[in-house]
Amino acid sequence: MKKSIALILCLLLVLSLVSCNGQSKKNEYKMSENSKEGSVINSVMTDIAADDEILQKTTASWCDTAVLYEVNIRQYTEEGTFNAFSEHLQRLKDTGINTLWLMPIHPISKEGRKGTLGSYYAVKNYMEVNPEFGTMDDFKALLKKAHDMGFHVILDWVANHTGWDNPWIEEHPDWYVHNKNGEIESPFDWTDTAQLDYTNYEMRYEMIKCMQYWIEEIGVDGFRCDHAIGVPGPFWNAAVYKLKSINSEIMLLAETSPAPALTMYAFDSCYNDNFYQQSLPIKNNITPQSMQEAMKKNSKLEGNSFAMNYLDNHDKNSYNDTIVTNYGDSYAPMLGVIFTMPGMPMIYTSNEDFYDHSLEFFEKDTVKWGEHKYQDLLSALSKIKANNKAIYNATSSEIEFVDVENPEMLIYTRQDENGDNTVYFVGNLSTNKVENAKYSLDLSGTKCALHYTKDGFTADEKPYSESDFNLKNFEPWEYLIFVK
Repeated sequence: MKKSIALILCLLLVLSLVSCNGQSKKNEYKMSENSKEGSVINSVMTDIAADDEILQKTTASWCDTAVLYEVNIRQYTEEGTFNAFSEHLQRLKDTGINTLWLMPIHPISKEGRKGTLGSYYAVKNYMEVNPEFGTMDDFKALLKKAHDMGFHVILDWVANHTGWDNPWIEEHPDWYVHNKNGEIESPFDWTDTAQLDYTNYEMRYEMIKCMQYWIEEIGVDGFRCDHAIGVPGPFWNAAVYKLKSINSEIMLLAETSPAPALTMYAFDSCYNDNFYQQSLPIKNNITPQSMQEAMKKNSKLEGNSFAMNYLDNHDKNSYNDTIVTNYGDSYAPMLGVIFTMPGMPMIYTSNEDFYDHSLEFFEKDTVKWGEHKYQDLLSALSKIKANNKAIYNATSSEIEFVDVENPEMLIYTRQDENGDNTVYFVGNLSTNKVENAKYSLDLSGTKCALHYTKDGFTADEKPYSESDFNLKNFEPWEYLIFVK
């Protein structure tokens, strides 16, 4: 009997440390002695300066191998629902995706709405789900299924502004920015939204409470934060400090280029916009030197944060053309680059199909799925990411470029901090054939993890000798990834 009681007590102790969602042990939540007057509401800090000693950066362990996929629920299926999207989870898992970013799932304001369906980013209520997508129970079912399959799920969070029929407008007009005539303002030309006032600590507290609900009660794994640079850094510090006291194994992604005020503590990752801009000219035979500089610049960010490397997203697709137009034949080698360079790779809805269509933003515009042209390549690249510490997202940031005589060639190596694992990328990023490529690269002891040509690819990790590789001819867009 005593043994049974002891066993039960041990089990209760374990359950107290790990939640039913697999969340980690909660961090201790402390108050800072340096809190600004009035900024602490109901024992929650809403403003924490970047140099406050209470801040200690932590990064979720699963971030290292995260392969992020942006989900456009509205356009993903004819139904445009959580339930319909859930039928695609197995395919995405087979593709190598392990982390889902859901574009905003909240109800969309009707007042001032753009188009027929409106913008996901005009939030009517932070605590509810868009009825067009289904019910809260439907979302919980999707989340559970995704978790059971090994996915992490982050929500798109819009903290800078709300829609015009958000109840805060009537109940708390002082939570918004007003013009000289006393009217609530819109940010930029986003006329379907109302600008929140972050000098108001009560509003900050309510925003943190809403975010806390999705972490603590619903069990999501973090947030992608829209227009993060528009919201004061001290708010993000306070929000993340509170959220990570509940679950330290969450990830926060900022929609902004690297900004020390945000990445020093609050955000684990941010947009690699510079790399995106420098990657676009590659299809036109612009040599990769400028892109190489962008890769080097964002290899190490403040606070050990890591870049989110993308070739497409909802904004670029809807307003800056498709990946087919933007990349053409350079798309496959650029996938190889974003999976092996420092940072986390991100794929947008329908990229695996090489879908040549700009999705409508305010209307229904269902993806017409085809043969998933790049699914197998994405799967192979994801396996390389998962199996090589040298290219982990969060704990490996160094990159070394190899000098080459052929300007079309891009060659770099990545090594883990202990020197036990090395990954090499060698590719011809041009429409020209490169003959007798010349460079100095020691490939002894390596295996070829992936060899891509326009005719297809192999990923069998066969041994490769220096003689096999010396003065090799490279076809247009051909690349190899070696591991040791």
